[in-house]
Formats: sequence, structure tokens, C-alpha cells
Amino acid sequence: MPNHTSILLFTSTLVLLVCFGCNNETDSTAVTPPSPSPVTATTDSTEQDTTELDSNQQYKQTVTLAGITLEITVQGTISPNATLDVSLLQTAGGHASAIRLWVGDESGVGSVKTKTHSHGSAAHAHVQAPATLPADTAVWVEVQTPSGAKESGKIEPQG
Repeated sequence: MPNHTSILLFTSTLVLLVCFGCNNETDSTAVTPPSPSPVTATTDSTEQDTTELDSNQQYKQTVTLAGITLEITVQGTISPNATLDVSLLQTAGGHASAIRLWVGDESGVGSVKTKTHSHGSAAHAHVQAPATLPADTAVWVEVQTPSGAKESGKIEPQG
């Protein structure tokens, strides 16, 4: 029996220390990491490096590719290294097994193709523009059906 009493006493003490041994005050000796200072870089180029979205520019276009109709909304400005926010809504047609987007020319050479993330009939992607834009740059959409058929089309800003 003394063995059970020791175990019970030890367990009770441990529970009391855990419950009442800690207070909610912050530790005054805790080390707070320094906040990062902004890094600024200067370039001699006349091109503007846009890595953030220009939320003021938005355009919509409806396209039908591989028998699937999509209403596509592009937010942002096409410029070197820009990130565009693209939302797609499937309004008609069958199921798309993959929808890919890129900024550049139709061939996609030098561009990063991004596969959309979908929730039912809605899909979304952040598309990165390349550092060097070809002359006929646009946002390109490629739809692939479950049978493997692919069709591409471009989305261009109006106006």
C-alpha cells in the first residue's frame, strides 16, 4: 500500500504544480526577435518591377475552351515580374481536369504555368509574369478535359 500512496502523492503534487505553478504574466526575460527592416534596392533600369497587385485594374472576359465556358476575372497589371490574381467561374460545359494559366505568349516559353486551385465551379490562381515580356504578352488559359483534349486562349485587358 505504501507504493500506491507515494504514486498518488507524487501525481497530486505534479498536477498542482502544472495547474497553479504557471502564471499568466509574460516573462520579462524573454527575447523578442528584432523586426526586419525594409530592404531597398535601386535599379538603373527604366522598367518598373511590379511585384504587388494593382487592385485598381480589373477586367473580365468570358471564353469557351475545349467545350467549357469560363468567366475569367483578372486583377492586376501585366508588367515584368507582376503577380496577377485570376478568378475563374465555370458557367457551362463539362468537367475540366486541369486549368493552367500563364503570362507571356501562346507558346509559354519563358513563362511559369500555374495550375488553378478549384472549389466546384470556381477556381483561383496567382499568376507570375516573367521578367522579360514578349511583344504579344497576354494572360493565357489552357483547359484540359478528362479525355486529355487541350485548348488555349488569351485574356487581354479591354481598353
